[in-house]
Amino acid sequence: MRGSSLRRSNGRNLRILPLGEILLLLVAVLWIGSAHAAPRSAPTGPSNCLVNLPVTTPLAGSHRVVQLVNCSNQVLLGAANGAYRAGEPSTAVFPREKTWVMQPYDPTKPYKQNGPNGNILTIDIPQAWEDTSPAGSLGPRLWARTGCRYDIASDRAQCETGGCGGKYDCSKANLADVGATTLSEWTFYQQVSSGGIGYFKDSPDISVVDGANLTIDIQQYGGSPHDPFDALGGHSINWLAENYPLAQHGQDLRATCIPSFQLKRSDMTSGILGFVMVGNDGHPLGGDYAVACFSNCGKYKFVVTPNSGCDPDKADYQTCLRLYDTFCLFLDASAYGGSCKTDKDCFFDKIDYGISCYKNGPTGPAAPTGQCAGRGFIAQKSCSASVCTFPYGYVDPVNGQQYYSTQPPYAQCSDITSDPTACIGDDTIHAVMPKAYSWPNDPQVYSGNAPLYRVIFSPGGTPSNAPPISPSGPIPLCSQLPAIYDYPTQYQSCRQYVNQSEFAVAQPRTAENPNWACVLPPGDSGDNGVICRWKAPGLANRPQDRGRGRSR
Repeated sequence: MRGSSLRRSNGRNLRILPLGEILLLLVAVLWIGSAHAAPRSAPTGPSNCLVNLPVTTPLAGSHRVVQLVNCSNQVLLGAANGAYRAGEPSTAVFPREKTWVMQPYDPTKPYKQNGPNGNILTIDIPQAWEDTSPAGSLGPRLWARTGCRYDIASDRAQCETGGCGGKYDCSKANLADVGATTLSEWTFYQQVSSGGIGYFKDSPDISVVDGANLTIDIQQYGGSPHDPFDALGGHSINWLAENYPLAQHGQDLRATCIPSFQLKRSDMTSGILGFVMVGNDGHPLGGDYAVACFSNCGKYKFVVTPNSGCDPDKADYQTCLRLYDTFCLFLDASAYGGSCKTDKDCFFDKIDYGISCYKNGPTGPAAPTGQCAGRGFIAQKSCSASVCTFPYGYVDPVNGQQYYSTQPPYAQCSDITSDPTACIGDDTIHAVMPKAYSWPNDPQVYSGNAPLYRVIFSPGGTPSNAPPISPSGPIPLCSQLPAIYDYPTQYQSCRQYVNQSEFAVAQPRTAENPNWACVLPPGDSGDNGVICRWKAPGLANRPQDRGRGRSR
């Protein structure tokens, strides 16, 4: 374990630190030490985390309330966007608990005996977030961030996953830049009616369109056990209460993610993303492991260069762009609307992008014509309906009705590329989150009408195969960074800015990159380096502080 220690002085130069600085340094030392120790494996399942959860009701003026439940063994930062209806301003939310910090679940303190663990955040859904279905609206998103260094007072947070432009309060900032992060997406309180029956419908989904950092599930509490429209003689196959759970609790997609689709900590130590702290050996402090697993689209659009994740300086640039167009459907709209008889009729510029001739009428594949539509891809030859849920030709077990309108037939990764590292099958993703929405045409939007919903962030898989969840803690002092960052030299170079700037953006000192960014501008995320603070909060910069830091 690599801890954090102050540079030692000889006895004649020792000084007494003010209490505020001692406390901040102690917190930084404890956090850096724990973050850089061999991380604990996540528990094998939610255990008692979901037993006797506290039940809350919406506040006056609100119709819905959502609890974010952290069942992991690490601090997470909750997050929300600023949703809005078309033509209206965005509206921010803030938890009842007056914080976005979600403490780890403590299994020694079950809710019934000792009350909340500090691992639950309560979000009252404002009326401005209701019925965001009209075109031009932005629906609500709720998620969790991992591996964060944060400072609440300055509204700063630098997270390995789920970050939103360097802000602690994503909702207030109206930001949701969350690549490679599992999301919950919502339409709340939308009025629907049929045959004299009406109710207010909520439509949540779990999105892994860009990838996954945590296993998420959504649970309704209260509300109807079945779609009220069932009374009209129909049956809703997507009613949330009938489909829960939507995920395999205790499983972790990062454990089964193919290596080429893993977002590893070492991928974020230099370049556009350089905020994972490294040790003096140049490797990530705390170890190198996958913090997220990309989806197909997520991989090819991550870190935009210039309009996708494809690197124009690499020999496979054109192949990468074709895969980007295939998996993200970044094609001219005319590729989709045309009538077709076979899949070959859906080739675009004579290139096979895997677009399906989707025959979604009552007779399904027997129909003479269909419409060109994007579809999902699987790695194996087939996928069980319990994993790849609601497949083409799905038969409702309640009434025996067969559906060809749920989604087009899957294609195989090998239909698009002979490179087994270039495509992660939806069968891999859905094995952990079978009822999460990937992309495209994945029928995983659910319906409910409950006053209370829970978004559950479940732990990872078994100790033998689950990557750890990166710890979170305070933004460190610049003087506490490893020697490879060369704090004494950088301090001297930045002396004129230290009293005007609270934060710097630190990078390991090299010949190609000899200097830090002395100042972190207010609107800058600082993601190209490690955000650190020049001095403890509330302290003036004094001569005796200069040059103090780690020298080895």
